[in-house]
Amino acid sequence: MAKNALILGGNGDIGKSISAKFRLNGFEVKQVGRRDFDLGNNQEITKFFNKNHKEYDVLIHCAAVNIPKRFIDISFEDLSYSVNVNVLGFLNVTKVLLKGWIKNNYGRVLVISSLYGTTSRIDRLPYTLSKHALNGVVKNLAIELSGNGVLVNSISPGYVDTKMTSSNNTEDQIKKIEQLIPLQRLGMPDDIAEIAYFLCSAKNTYINGQNIVVDGGFSIGGFYSGLI
Repeated sequence: MAKNALILGGNGDIGKSISAKFRLNGFEVKQVGRRDFDLGNNQEITKFFNKNHKEYDVLIHCAAVNIPKRFIDISFEDLSYSVNVNVLGFLNVTKVLLKGWIKNNYGRVLVISSLYGTTSRIDRLPYTLSKHALNGVVKNLAIELSGNGVLVNSISPGYVDTKMTSSNNTEDQIKKIEQLIPLQRLGMPDDIAEIAYFLCSAKNTYINGQNIVVDGGFSIGGFYSGLI
């Protein structure tokens, strides 16, 4: 059964946790980050795979850039780079691995999306744009690739205790966010890794094209706590 996984953004907090979970279950895992190639640069992607011809049964896209800026201050370069890294780079890698999935009639693709794939927040236009696009990409790929034994899904984490969360929010903001989550805490990278492993394992045979929200209950109404 499939035992090779490629983790884009594998050196981030969530990526590391997912990689560790897969290794514990016998997978050979390749974690890639900016030092391997820039997802925003198609030439670097091509160069990497020209040197690395290995087939991967599982592809997990954890890589992302988040550029918090007001719309008035956003440049075209900000928007372009966010879309290139968060969406188009992932599609380029998917295209490379597709031949192996078709040959083996098996593949698992998982995108780490975000609550900003269905909602938004001030100063988050580039990130929101890319995550909304990713959620649409997942649905389309799930339809097109399922005939080749490939299941495609996404996870939308809420607020997770990562370096990105702490760098984009002040301590006071994080405390307020925790109060709005019914479980009264940020998620942990391991919370995401558990779901990621199931969706990409051989145990998942019928979940396809779905976005699984893992946010401690924030999006189902926890945010209304601030109005009470």
